Amino acid sequence: MWKFVTLNPAKLLHIDDRVGSIKVGKDADIVLWTTNPLSVYTRAEKTFVDGVLYYDLEQEAAKRAAVQAERARLIQKMLDAKVGGAETQPVRNNKQHLYNCGHLELGSFMD
Repeated sequence: MWKFVTLNPAKLLHIDDRVGSIKVGKDADIVLWTTNPLSVYTRAEKTFVDGVLYYDLEQEAAKRAAVQAERARLIQKMLDAKVGGAETQPVRNNKQHLYNCGHLELGSFMD
């Protein structure tokens, strides 16, 4: 099954000496999946590019937890400053106006 999408196309392109299978000396970018990679429910566990680990699901979870903890710490620090009487910034409304064809005048197209 996997030869159909890996080695056979490499043979057709005459690059099977470099890619298409996992062997010593070949160029390889590899992704390890949680389940069948053709499933919509699968997730990448690890990604290796040229032998270097670029993504690890466990490391990503640890990084997300650290970011969440830092965010909670900063929010608490701001809340404590506000309760302590520190000066705060006013709320800014950065809402952008969305235009549609009802907002345009016919004359603007005729110019």
